[in-house]
Amino acid sequence: MSRQIVIVLGLGAGSLGACQANQFAQSPGTLPRVVSAQASGNDHSVLSERIVFQAEQADSARALYWDENLLADSTPFVRVTGGNDTIVALGLRPSTSYRYQVELNGGRATSRSDTLSFSTGQLPELLHRLSISTTGTGGPGLTLTSAQVGGSTVVAFAFDSAGTIRWYREFAGNEPVSGDLKQQPNGHFTLYRGTSFGSQQVPGEYIEFTAAGDSVRSITVAQPRFLDNHELLLTTGPDDGERQHFFVYDHRPTDLSFVGVQATIPLAGHQLVRLRADGSPEFEWNAWDHVAPNEWIEPPTPDPLNPGEPDYDHPNSLGFDRDGNYIVSFRHLGQIMKINAGSGDVMWRLGGLRNQFSFRNDPLDGFSAQHSARILPNGNLLLYDNGTRHDPPESRAVEYALDTKAMTATLVWQFRHSPIIYTPYVGLVQRLQNGNTSIAYAQSGHVTEVTSDGTVQWEADIKVDGQPAFCYRLTRIVSLYGYEAP
Repeated sequence: MSRQIVIVLGLGAGSLGACQANQFAQSPGTLPRVVSAQASGNDHSVLSERIVFQAEQADSARALYWDENLLADSTPFVRVTGGNDTIVALGLRPSTSYRYQVELNGGRATSRSDTLSFSTGQLPELLHRLSISTTGTGGPGLTLTSAQVGGSTVVAFAFDSAGTIRWYREFAGNEPVSGDLKQQPNGHFTLYRGTSFGSQQVPGEYIEFTAAGDSVRSITVAQPRFLDNHELLLTTGPDDGERQHFFVYDHRPTDLSFVGVQATIPLAGHQLVRLRADGSPEFEWNAWDHVAPNEWIEPPTPDPLNPGEPDYDHPNSLGFDRDGNYIVSFRHLGQIMKINAGSGDVMWRLGGLRNQFSFRNDPLDGFSAQHSARILPNGNLLLYDNGTRHDPPESRAVEYALDTKAMTATLVWQFRHSPIIYTPYVGLVQRLQNGNTSIAYAQSGHVTEVTSDGTVQWEADIKVDGQPAFCYRLTRIVSLYGYEAP
């Protein structure tokens, strides 16, 4: 990476806003002062820069930076320790020259360093195999996803509405893109790594890493249980400690003649678990105790993603209702279930053989092989309807108003793409803060943002080596520096 590095001592007359501190009636010795600063690059990404600095009389610092087109941005403030401190700039553009300053806060004074500079390098050759085409104008933020590139590397990346990659992290290996990637409320990212699609007897782990790419920890389970790849949620418990929510599964010999397989084989069933930060269990819900194998109604058997090692329930999304209880999507049951987060009681079932609701105002009379079930702030249920059992098969986004007294699910909004897009697997739908909805036809590497009246505002297609990328999800995030609701 080519880079111009400048070492600075104190404040110079040419620094932006250097005179700001003069408004405070303090002696020069008490003003916050940059002793030295140096841009050192980031081994994980050319789209990130580590700025190492020393400061005096300062409590906090941030970096202000701008490119040759004067497009400006800034990092959040970080605490100053008095030794060598580091600010990480994120979301940079490749092959671009930047100028920057370190801004200090100390007491009632604010000051800035001289202007320094660095240049980012070219994207790695591997990422040149990715292409992103967009149409229209998307809402704020970045789209986060992952793809297998080069047959042996999984790349987590985020791109802006113009299709420019603004963040990435490579993970060497040889595994399909088959699991959850998200930005957690603590601002870190988590990615499932392994070869499970939700039922195989193979090890797996969730890797937690910072936006700068530094690994934090691994979360996994011990056999004879296996870690599911679909969802990891990190929250804060009533004791202000962390809680980890995810699925695991075990196998039991099961006669599959009810699905036309004349054999008894190990069948996977799932458990929803909640762990404390130290890994001790706080809650467990077991599908074997609540769901019979003959409730399995889809996909058509055999499942090409799970030959010989199927699961009958296949939970693929985990969320919360407004009262703190769990909302779980079970793909193979064609059912959304609400589960009491304390007692484990099933509070209601929507869809599937044990459906408790009447569908109203829905021209397709319900959903099929669904993903991404989420309760909105207004209490409605938003989901990605894969639509395997629709005639013809069609994937869509759908929102239902739930009346749990009258037990009705009334369709109040849907989006059906024209032309029809059908994805048998994966998918995501998000209601954004601006009122728009982002719909990820992830198996096709396609994402669409639409307004409340269904007008398409923005679309993107991701390809690897010229072919549509198989992405697990495409998720809108607001900032790389910390979590905000999109």
